[in-house]
Amino acid sequence: MQTPKLITCILSLLIILTGISCKKSKNINLSTIKIATVDYAYASGNMRQHYFITYDKYNNVDSISDNGGGVDTGAFSFKKFNYIGSSFTITDQTGGIYMVDANTNGQILEVLLTDTLLMTYNGNELTNLSYKQPSSTYPYYTLTSYAYQWNNGDITCYGLSGVVDSYYYDQSRSGQEGDALRIDNFLQYGRSYISTSHVAIEKEILGTWGEEYLYKFDAAGRISQLTKITNQGPAPNTNDTETYAYTYY
Repeated sequence: MQTPKLITCILSLLIILTGISCKKSKNINLSTIKIATVDYAYASGNMRQHYFITYDKYNNVDSISDNGGGVDTGAFSFKKFNYIGSSFTITDQTGGIYMVDANTNGQILEVLLTDTLLMTYNGNELTNLSYKQPSSTYPYYTLTSYAYQWNNGDITCYGLSGVVDSYYYDQSRSGQEGDALRIDNFLQYGRSYISTSHVAIEKEILGTWGEEYLYKFDAAGRISQLTKITNQGPAPNTNDTETYAYTYY
């Protein structure tokens, strides 16, 4: 009879398919993950912020709400995103509104605030970030520009007027929305204008460490917690700490 052999074959196939399924479930595309909540804590300021993020049917950020929970308990803010082609507007809880100009690749090109931000890219890499500020004299604005240098998909350094800050990375971990170089932009604009291949672990300022970035990851490789430690200088100064804890959809 062929039945025992057939059953054995079917069982073997099921085991193989189960194994493949398990492996696939762990290989999440980190570029498409969706942050659901961010719990932010700022040690020295006794600040607690609780962010809640929703998305539209195209996986664009639809809204970001924020409740305070430390010295600012009871504080509340809200951002609503309205998309017009590839660009969008952001409206806050007071009705204030500003435009964010973006291209079809999702890159932010200009943020139309009082102090306008202008971004220039080479492919996926930000090369210049400029701040255009109003002035009372001709040409009635001042332009301050930071130049960025890249290697292997990561920012190596950026600078203004000869002052250069450098970054170092964990080459074994891919960059994602909740990492140290993206999360603040994400909470401000619903996306970041910086996209590095790996997660940054240190920022060096004038030859000494300025910030350290410590991470915890979940089983899928997503950041579950980011801790930023800022160098406050020699003793008796105490280093400052910020913590971001994430959940995902």
